[in-house]
Amino acid sequence: MLIVKAENAGQETIVVNPQKQSQNCSNCGEKVPKKLPERTHYCANCCIIIDRDLFAEHDLGNAAINIKNRAVGHSVFKARGVRRNSGTEKREAYAIP
Repeated sequence: MLIVKAENAGQETIVVNPQKQSQNCSNCGEKVPKKLPERTHYCANCCIIIDRDLFAEHDLGNAAINIKNRAVGHSVFKARGVRRNSGTEKREAYAIP
C-alpha cells in the first residue's frame, strides 16, 4: 500500500530489509548490539546518543540511498547471473522525496 501511495504522489520507493537496522551505528558504522527493550542508541565509539526508533529511521534512509546509488550497476549483476533475493524476508518500504 505504501508503494502505491508513493507512486501516486510521484515518489520513488526503495524496499529495504529493516532487520537489525538499529544494530549498526549510522554515524560511524560501529556494530552496537542491543536488546529490544533498550530504547536509546548509544555508540561508545563516536559518543552519539539518539532515540532508537529515530536512529533506525535514519539508518533505513541511509540504506535506501545506498541501494539507490548502487542501482546503476544492476543490469551488470543480472548479466553475470547474480540471483536476487526470493523476497521471503520481511521488508519495509522507505520513500525518497
